[in-house]
Amino acid sequence: MFCVECGKEGKTYDGLCSECYLRKRQLVRLPAIIDVTLCSKCYAARIGKHWVDSIDLVEAVRLSLEAALAQDKNVSDVELDVRLTEKDPRIYLATVTVSFRAGELQAQKVFEIPVRLKKDTCQRCGKKSGHYYEAIVQLRGSGGFSDAERLAGARRYFLQRMSRLSSENRDTFISKEEAIHGGFDFYVSSSSAAKSLAREMGKMFGARVKSTHSIAGRKDGRELTRMTYLVRLPEYDAGDILEMDGRYYLLRRFEGNNLYLVDLSNWHETTATVGRLTGIQVLHRKTHVFSASVISESDNEIRVRDPETNECIGIQRPDGYRGGQTAIGIVKTKKGLFLVP
Repeated sequence: MFCVECGKEGKTYDGLCSECYLRKRQLVRLPAIIDVTLCSKCYAARIGKHWVDSIDLVEAVRLSLEAALAQDKNVSDVELDVRLTEKDPRIYLATVTVSFRAGELQAQKVFEIPVRLKKDTCQRCGKKSGHYYEAIVQLRGSGGFSDAERLAGARRYFLQRMSRLSSENRDTFISKEEAIHGGFDFYVSSSSAAKSLAREMGKMFGARVKSTHSIAGRKDGRELTRMTYLVRLPEYDAGDILEMDGRYYLLRRFEGNNLYLVDLSNWHETTATVGRLTGIQVLHRKTHVFSASVISESDNEIRVRDPETNECIGIQRPDGYRGGQTAIGIVKTKKGLFLVP
């Protein structure tokens, strides 16, 4: 076969060799110049109508060119390779290699396109600057001695989860955080995200969650409401000893309103519901549970050395106790010593 344009012998496409075919047919087209807009605060890039985070300038230019690319209906498998040359801080020259397939023809076309950098403020940063929020999450302690440590852990968890949510949806963010007496207030841009995370923390930390709303104004004839979610941590934590109805329990874990316990008198597992607990006393693990050396074991009794008095004390052997231990946790209560699994 011969090219009808240049006479070259070989495979033809609509009567043309590959060089003439690509020269005469504008299979892929890019603009003569392109503007790339970056947020002046967070350096996100505006691609089309959307802002994109965590990309470098080359990727921002590539995505902008990709969005502006026009192609013939027969073109497929398009890929862009971009090389940038800085002319001045706001002007770059992009050398763009467009690889594509047109029917059976695999081809490339090279463009040189000036790139102008522009600055703007993205919607998220604009909202942050204006302290925009739809909901407040109030994280509070119980007033107990271990509040500071537990509040710090819950705050750390909240911030980590919010960071994850923000990476998935850039319109979700904390516009302000306030440390107040008894806890923290987080002003959250998304009411749905605040609600979801408050419930999640209730399950994670065994906290009680309450919600209220207030009128924030009117828009288009409708009332705008702001939600407040109170997340109150309980006075106990996993590993603490709870005294309930004259019995002592190790709190293994909690999920929402359910407590998973071990009865220290026999090491049998049981559960309880937060809403039905009244008059409980908490013996915090850090201050009430000690490690004691095991002196001897029998079928009915475990003898340990009291770490405070150095006395040898016998304790009834629980059903679930496994022998052969050299040390074990003990707790001193009004009813004597108990082994702690």
